[in-house]
Amino acid sequence: MEPILTLLIVLVFSFLGIYAGDLFVNLKPAIVPMLAFVMLFMGLALKPQDFTRILKKPFSIAYAGVLQYSIMPLLGYSIANALKVDVNFLYGAVLVGTAPGGTASNLITYLSRGDVAYSVSMTTFSTLLSPILTPLLTYMLIGKKVEVPLWDMVRDLLLIILMPVVFGLFLRRFLLKSFFLERFIPYLVAVFIGVIIAIVLALNAGRLKDVGFSLLVLVILHNLLGFFLGYVLGLFVGLDRRMAKTLSIEVGMQNSGLAVVLAVKYFSPLSALPGALFSLFQNLNGLLLSLIYRRI
Repeated sequence: MEPILTLLIVLVFSFLGIYAGDLFVNLKPAIVPMLAFVMLFMGLALKPQDFTRILKKPFSIAYAGVLQYSIMPLLGYSIANALKVDVNFLYGAVLVGTAPGGTASNLITYLSRGDVAYSVSMTTFSTLLSPILTPLLTYMLIGKKVEVPLWDMVRDLLLIILMPVVFGLFLRRFLLKSFFLERFIPYLVAVFIGVIIAIVLALNAGRLKDVGFSLLVLVILHNLLGFFLGYVLGLFVGLDRRMAKTLSIEVGMQNSGLAVVLAVKYFSPLSALPGALFSLFQNLNGLLLSLIYRRI
């Protein structure tokens, strides 16, 4: 029942974000602390052995990086060209595709009963690769140069993902060995995800009027095909179903916030729209997918 309740909570907050956006616009600075708290909750559900187990399988992490930086850039470029969208949307789709994995993948993995340690490891690895691969792939696909803010991303990686997870592991190991709130973590996560999506919607409410059918199809196809190919290609190399669905989520969910920032800085506000929409739909689609993945 957890994913269903989570979806209902997110839908309620999505409605509020669209029709009562003034309640959430000023909460933008709270996004990062909320993500950090969610990763703390993830750490409470993990054990150090989970990470040592994953680190003994370097191929699975490297393979995820290969898929991340091949499937998503090519999908963004190919779908945008096939749909003949505005060139600004093409740039935005490519930036979404060349971005590293997003922190939201860790949350959806948790709700899907996936391998959270594997998810965190993949997110970390793809983020560390991004200063090289994001500019390189963007230039190869659209002939435009972008510069990834390396130190800002490393700082965010530490503050939003790694430090909260380690602190959660510490709390579970030394202070809260029988953590009685663990059963409520999925509901706390649902509220945080709902508020974050409401903020994203509220901040982009003005841009939603510019969304045409082709852009909507571009964003949704980009996301769903990333999920599908990640799962199938995970099984193809012999990953078990738990790791394959985790890989699927990691491939399909991008650091769309980085894509938006790069689009505004190097292209135009209009080219940021694919990233903003991707941020919304990857969470909604991910929650729907978790209803299926929890049964696998």
